[in-house]
Amino acid sequence: MLKHALISPRQLIVLPKHSLHYVSIRQASLNSAIERGLRKSRNAEDFGAKRYPDNDRYKSGIRDTKLWNDIKGDRPDVESPGVRRWRGTDDSASKRYHNNDRTSKVRRNVKTKKDKGEERPAEADYFDEDEFIRTGLFPSVIRFRGGPSVSRVIESRRIRRKGHHKPTDQEPERVKMEVKVPNKIPYSSPASEFVYGTNAVEAAIRCGRRRMHVLYIYQAIDEDLSPIKISLRKLAISSGLRVKMAFGRWSELLDKMSGGRPHNGVVLEVSPLPQLPVTAFRAVESIKQSHFGVDLGRQSREEAEVNGTNNWIKINSQYRKRYPVVLLLDGIVDTGNLGAIIRSAYFLGIDAIVFAGRNSAPLSPVAMKASAGAAENMALLTTSNEVAFIKQSKANGWRFYAADAPGLGSTLVDPSSTPTANSELEPHTLGQYPSVIMMGSESNGLSDHIKTHADSVVSIPGARHDSILGVNSDPARVDSLNVSVAAALLMEMFLRIPIALSEVAPKRSH
Repeated sequence: MLKHALISPRQLIVLPKHSLHYVSIRQASLNSAIERGLRKSRNAEDFGAKRYPDNDRYKSGIRDTKLWNDIKGDRPDVESPGVRRWRGTDDSASKRYHNNDRTSKVRRNVKTKKDKGEERPAEADYFDEDEFIRTGLFPSVIRFRGGPSVSRVIESRRIRRKGHHKPTDQEPERVKMEVKVPNKIPYSSPASEFVYGTNAVEAAIRCGRRRMHVLYIYQAIDEDLSPIKISLRKLAISSGLRVKMAFGRWSELLDKMSGGRPHNGVVLEVSPLPQLPVTAFRAVESIKQSHFGVDLGRQSREEAEVNGTNNWIKINSQYRKRYPVVLLLDGIVDTGNLGAIIRSAYFLGIDAIVFAGRNSAPLSPVAMKASAGAAENMALLTTSNEVAFIKQSKANGWRFYAADAPGLGSTLVDPSSTPTANSELEPHTLGQYPSVIMMGSESNGLSDHIKTHADSVVSIPGARHDSILGVNSDPARVDSLNVSVAAALLMEMFLRIPIALSEVAPKRSH
């Protein structure tokens, strides 16, 4: 019967002679599979019928009415749901079923035992060949899944097979000890770079000025994600960014992405930061303007997709209306100093930073981390011809100030107050024009071809230096400040940032 059910006579007629051997092999394989399924289903049904004789779920597959009446004992009014499903309206199908020799063979080992004066079935084996051919399902397996304790066994096996894990904020994925790690760093784009550190990564995601690819978050064994990692993961998911949870030896690959520097288990693959090429600053007509314009330099289509083409820069006049103040950097070679300068410039309110020359340090991920994410929201500009840039901008009304050590005969001015008649300090003109502060390298300062085009030289005199002898009057010979510190002090003087005062909070009594 099984062979005729699997392959109809019509199909056998159209098959060529040389394929009959393949058909017989296929039938033998199917028969073996059926026999294996029978053995498993019988064992499962025996277990459920012995342990739960009153459970109707184990009887739902028994479709022979006479056999069911023999098993159910003194409950003639109970009818198996499987009987109701199978009977339908076709009596011929029922007759074929009762006259089936194979069905009668599997009706075996039906025993009863008395428990509290009631006969109950000990076990019942049954297999419906017709339904198996039609649906491919074993009814006994279906009945077996309904048992209380047996279902838990199946569920535990399914959990182990699929690696089921209940995600939480502290453990969004099951932490694995051994995972396959790529042999090299997986770049999504040839121009991709990696930003690492929690502050830099959070700023990159929030500002959204880059094209972001993948966020890698590392989690070790027996480690719960910290609150900052949890917030970064949720922020990335809400921004539509793909998050990759890294385990095991992924820490070595993340170290390569960060160049061996501390990354706090967070690395973000992004496109380069926009740096708009400019040739000059445009004139600022009024102190009430909220933006100032720039003349754009030449860039390719690919560079324009990264840098953009917006030639208007916002003036950060939060405390008062003022003219724009810009910082020009020439020859800053230390990435730590570069990041610290960007951080101070952003915090104090500098409107833009111009990178001049080719001797400056690149805006690398190291500088990004040192800037604590400030570079992600800072207007960054570049110029390839510094002299032409200075000349054209000066023609448009801009003033350029070269930062250098104080020289003999320098005039002292107080940018924070208006000098009185008895004061030795002279009035200043800082902030009365659009201004550019130019900072040079850590060792040699500004290049001569840039310094010679400045309107004035600005310096921070040392409190221990004599006005005549200069640094020679100091026994320690401390003649200058770190370039990042000097830049912060000069920017504060130009911007005249107010100092915030507040009362001390009263001490709480315990």
